[in-house]
Amino acid sequence: MDALRAAYPGRIPLHLSNGVAYVWEPEDLQQARTKHNLCGLLSGTLPLIPQQNVFLGLPLRLLPEEVVYLLRHGAALLIDEAQAYDSPTEEERTQFWEREEEKIRQQKMRTLAQQKEQRGKIEAQLHAREGDEALKRRAARQAAKANNVAPSTSAEAGNELGESTCASQEESWERMAYVHDTPGSSAPLPGYRPCTAAMQASRPGARVNTYTSLQDAYAAGVWTYPRTLTERARCAVFEDLHSKGYFLSTGLRFGGDFVVYPGDPLRYHSHYTAAVLETPQTPMPAYHIVAAGRLGTAVKKSHLLCQANTSVIDDAEALVRRKQGADDDANTPWGQVVYWSLAWAGFGT
Repeated sequence: MDALRAAYPGRIPLHLSNGVAYVWEPEDLQQARTKHNLCGLLSGTLPLIPQQNVFLGLPLRLLPEEVVYLLRHGAALLIDEAQAYDSPTEEERTQFWEREEEKIRQQKMRTLAQQKEQRGKIEAQLHAREGDEALKRRAARQAAKANNVAPSTSAEAGNELGESTCASQEESWERMAYVHDTPGSSAPLPGYRPCTAAMQASRPGARVNTYTSLQDAYAAGVWTYPRTLTERARCAVFEDLHSKGYFLSTGLRFGGDFVVYPGDPLRYHSHYTAAVLETPQTPMPAYHIVAAGRLGTAVKKSHLLCQANTSVIDDAEALVRRKQGADDDANTPWGQVVYWSLAWAGFGT
């Protein structure tokens, strides 16, 4: 992963799994949001709280339109996770397990340090209340408990059992509990080798599993979006609104294709819901217009009808353009977009 970032500085690795692109690293999420105005959807939950739905974490799940935008602007690397693993070398295995053992050792050391600190506080309080004899009785009880023998009240027995307790602590080091830290992303795992076609020349025998353009990803069969007229129209609307400075997210909750924010959603409420019309000839029944206007008013937003005059209507022609790499030109829009805003008058808007 380090080699990939060094070869393509500034690009965001997108980890593709089951047709969905994810961002796993916090710095990549920050770059996507602050530099490219992309929100995505946080989808990570805590293992013990699988039904949490308010405070979610990594990974960040991207909309297909966001993935297309990043690839067209040369800002992302699309990693096919299913093909990104090779058998690790013996050196990589050894280094991986050494790191894991060091993590476990550090955990145990911290646990012992915390126990020692807590024990010191208790003994200080006990000494302040009852003196040295109370400390000796406590040491005897703890040693007896550790060695499964009856406690003794004599100082000599307490000292002997105290020494036995120290030996017991050494013996129980291997049995001490620890928390296994499972990495969220694949980057630290041995054998994980993202590789682009350009990097393959310096890696004999390596498989190409990372793509820098829509053309390459389509040729490999890992990413075909957008392939239909509807998908190209959605990309046209997304990129046009994005170019005007808006932030966009999925509009499913508000009855549209997108929900549109005037700025970062952490600071602003959305102002619009957007419904995409593929072409000027796309029919829209009158009751759909009425329903869209009433729905937008109900959720305190204006409803946008976005007519995408897509440049390529025919799917076969669009496929030829994809194979030729024409879709990777960010300066060539998917089509011109015309907007109509609907609001139901008299309902407090």
